[in-house]
Amino acid sequence: MRIRRVSILASLCTLANAVCGFAAITLTAKALLASDVAHATFQTQIRLAGSFIILAMVLDALDGRLARFARVTSDFGGQLDSLCDAVSFGVAPAFLMNRVVVEGLQDVDLPFGAGRVLWLAWVCGAVYLGCALIRLARFNVENVHDEEAHLSFRGLPSPPAAGALVSLIIVLAGCWSQVQPDRTACAMLWALPVVAVVLGLLMVSRVRYSHLLNQFLRGRRPLSHLVLLLLAIALAFLLREVMLPVGFGAYALSGPVMHAYRRLGGPRGPKAAERPGPAAPPVAESSPQHKET
Repeated sequence: MRIRRVSILASLCTLANAVCGFAAITLTAKALLASDVAHATFQTQIRLAGSFIILAMVLDALDGRLARFARVTSDFGGQLDSLCDAVSFGVAPAFLMNRVVVEGLQDVDLPFGAGRVLWLAWVCGAVYLGCALIRLARFNVENVHDEEAHLSFRGLPSPPAAGALVSLIIVLAGCWSQVQPDRTACAMLWALPVVAVVLGLLMVSRVRYSHLLNQFLRGRRPLSHLVLLLLAIALAFLLREVMLPVGFGAYALSGPVMHAYRRLGGPRGPKAAERPGPAAPPVAESSPQHKET
């Protein structure tokens, strides 16, 4: 009976993930209505919407741990998880980015007009959303239920991609103190569509990313892992909101950097080629039992 309750709790966490994404969309729409009344309210609603997407990431990781504890694996759970991720890490970040950029730059004196800004933000948001959906659809096709297959991913997982984009928006809302954005805020507003496209391309790429949660929690780990974890928590507490884009950005860049390192700095020469190494474990996406975070 206890195992059954845990499995139900895992499904509820998955559904709560989608509810957080829906709340983020609702708050974004509410922020646009508040922007004509009070800029402080607009800031609060935008930051709260981004916080709900971050909360969805926590639930996305938690339901996988609960499902593994209950030893329940099913294709239904994988499909449900992908649908919820499509809302929280696909639609919600794309909509949030689109509306923040349009709202921020529509009153700025631009040489080519605000209409093209709207078009640019819409296209970049659509590219991000399309890549997130492709990423999740590929997960449904390639997913396997083998624990050894979930130590790394091919392509940037959708939760950290959404975290990287949303954390920048949270920082932007914090430094956007006036109704008319200053130079720093304008630079960040122009950078958001570009960041969204880059993150989208990384999601559909075949660049390998480590599964940080499984790497740290699977099996017995040395004391150095605990020290690194405590340092990360301390930095997150000291830097607070700044730590979010730094952490997510570092993870997003780790894939291309390590890929280039393996391609350029790997073993060379005939002796290295003659020594076959152990076969690498298959790489697949995550399921509710093996999360993307």
